[in-house]
Amino acid sequence: MNDGCDFRQWLAGQGLKLTALRLAVLETLGAAPQALRAQEILMAIRAHRRVNKVTVYRILEEFTQRGMVRRLSLEGRVSHYELACEHHPPHPHFQCHDCREIQCLDPAPLARIWTELQGPVGNRADSIEVRVEGLCHKCRKNG
Repeated sequence: MNDGCDFRQWLAGQGLKLTALRLAVLETLGAAPQALRAQEILMAIRAHRRVNKVTVYRILEEFTQRGMVRRLSLEGRVSHYELACEHHPPHPHFQCHDCREIQCLDPAPLARIWTELQGPVGNRADSIEVRVEGLCHKCRKNG
């Protein structure tokens, strides 16, 4: 959920021109309860306006490079995207083996693990991704 993100101010703070499409990408991600594939973002925006697929991919790449969006490699080669702001801290994800659904899990206190995973003094770790795999409650019920 949006949780108080001011996307217009965020774009300005990043030195990015406010465009309807950049805003739509951020709003789509902000409204989603889980990480979304680029295709899902594209379809959500297309429900309200015409948009070129390549433009959405370029915006996602730009936002990822600037650290505004996290790209998660959860489902083989298909990336998922989520906001990377103060209202959306890094958190673990659950992916179902059967339906491939992605669920966001509550942020866990990863500070100690983060420090240990950086390795020898002098290393600088820039990101950590925790994914839990298994069978979701829906697939367990149906199986």
